[in-house]
Amino acid sequence: MELYLFGENFFEKHLLTSAGQLTELLKGPHKIWLNISGLGDHKLISELGNLLNIHSLTIEDIMDTGQRPKFEEFDDFVFVSTKMIYTKRALEELEIEQISLLIGPNYVITFQENHKDVFDPIRTRLENPTGRMRKLGSDYFAYTLINAITDHYYKVMEMVSEANEDLEDQIIKARKKVKLEDLYIHRKTLQEIRKNTWPMREIISDWKKSDHPVLNEKNQIYLNDTYEHTIEILENLELQRETITTLVEIYMTQLSIKQNEVMKTLTIIATIFIPLTFIAGVYGMNFTHMPELEWEYSYLIVWVFFILSAGLMLYYFKKKNWF
Repeated sequence: MELYLFGENFFEKHLLTSAGQLTELLKGPHKIWLNISGLGDHKLISELGNLLNIHSLTIEDIMDTGQRPKFEEFDDFVFVSTKMIYTKRALEELEIEQISLLIGPNYVITFQENHKDVFDPIRTRLENPTGRMRKLGSDYFAYTLINAITDHYYKVMEMVSEANEDLEDQIIKARKKVKLEDLYIHRKTLQEIRKNTWPMREIISDWKKSDHPVLNEKNQIYLNDTYEHTIEILENLELQRETITTLVEIYMTQLSIKQNEVMKTLTIIATIFIPLTFIAGVYGMNFTHMPELEWEYSYLIVWVFFILSAGLMLYYFKKKNWF
């Protein structure tokens, strides 16, 4: 448990080992950010639930990492559950992690699945005594966390855009053989991103409409910018999905063109050999009375016919631009 105590002229950082250590801190004058990494300690989370009077169903929502993001209001706090999306290298290594926030009068408690997150810039800004986070309420600090998650969606979308451009170059310029499976895997990744980012717009919309006493109406103006970001991200996602659909169509069209080229080549070869096969078949019959077989230059004549007919057909096909 990573604990930050902060105020306009105060900042401390601690590592806690038990929920009981929070009892006195919650009564203090300073704002609190408690970040819990890992959801394996059910006893600890239950103790926190008892300490903060959190309903058992909310505890279940915190532990259930597969649920849909949500925004809920309670008497003493606001509960927000959403998804962090990040990747350090390739889009195929995308990680989607649930994060839950409890926003109280003077505290924000975050529960995340593992130690990875996108909050390092927040930790750095929190040490700045002149920043808004140290001056404004806990709801503003919760907003900065949500905003950090949303801003990181842009980095993921940048990787999506770059991956789409790379696939487009590979398909159109044929620099590398692209499999249809690669396109569908990429499309599935986009669907996964969209499924986890779409609810963020609903969460922020519900937040803006809320009149909960924990959420200061003056601070909710900052949500407008984040709301616009979510809309922009979703529009970008739709654009990227359309791009993938177009790439699939281009891929199938190119595949069809290649197959047609192969069939055309085979058809030309077969057409050239039709008269040659006919002549070879006629004079390959074992009839006794075939006068041409007795001619001195019959073998040479047949070869001249073969070469001449093949050459004339090739010339005709070339003139017609069939190849």
